[in-house]
Amino acid sequence: TDTITKVDASITVTPYSVPYNAAAHTATATATGVGGIDLSADLDLTHTTHTNASTYSADYWTFTDATGNYNNVANTTITDTITKVDASITVTPYSVPYDGAAHTATGTATGVGSVDLSGQLTLTGTTHTNAGTYATDGWSFAGGTNYNDASGTVSDSIAKVSATIVVTPYSVPYDGTAHTATATAKSVGGADLSAQLTLSGTTHTNAGTY
Repeated sequence: TDTITKVDASITVTPYSVPYNAAAHTATATATGVGGIDLSADLDLTHTTHTNASTYSADYWTFTDATGNYNNVANTTITDTITKVDASITVTPYSVPYDGAAHTATGTATGVGSVDLSGQLTLTGTTHTNAGTYATDGWSFAGGTNYNDASGTVSDSIAKVSATIVVTPYSVPYDGTAHTATATAKSVGGADLSAQLTLSGTTHTNAGTY
């Protein structure tokens, strides 16, 4: 009885730790036999392939020799990692005159390969209607699986505008009663602001030119 026993191949499997780039990644490996023969084709690395960012601590590889000269290697685990990356985010504040409408800062978020991530931006904290300077308006970005969350502030402003004011003086004969000029004040969109007028400085009873 003669016997030639199987031997172990020399196997090196290298896990990966890379930033997310929208491409699939697979662990790399070499398997070498007696005399330096390349046995890499006998490696199965398919269970180490991933695209999305995460830590894959249950990834595994196997080695199955078709010739029968080398010991097979069953599921052997490794840890592969794809890290989240920053999106390219631009938030543009506004500086506009009051017009009675709500205003919101505009923004864009772009990911790997110029993919549009703007739908993951929340800009509601920058929405205002009334005149004012809003120096700490906040925005946020929900990165999801592959991108880092982000947030920041911008300074938005809505400037006051002039109302349309018409003051009509009076020219009347003395009648013993007090007289006051009449007036109208209207805002953007025609809203009546007359109640905000102070006309008491035009009130007189006695005859005279004021």
